[in-house]
Amino acid sequence: MPRGDILRRRATRLLRSGRPRKASVALRELAAMTQAPAHYVALGHSLIGAHRTEDGLRALRQGMWLHSRHGNPSRARSVARMILKQAPHDQVARKYA
Repeated sequence: MPRGDILRRRATRLLRSGRPRKASVALRELAAMTQAPAHYVALGHSLIGAHRTEDGLRALRQGMWLHSRHGNPSRARSVARMILKQAPHDQVARKYA
């Protein structure tokens, strides 16, 4: 089984069991390996769940930027709204929202 699938399954299992900090370790490795925007968004979500808000916002911004670069403006807009819920004065997210 490919390493990416193992990491994705591990992160899903850990998030469902209420362990976002451990899930973020797997998601951080997965995001670095694949550079997929969805993986950065999942990482940001798990970090915010683990009360690491600044790191979570940083990962969400990276996911938003990658969605925009991959030609998915509606997904970038959705991530921007997620960011604005946590940081209402975020100027970068306001550009995409």
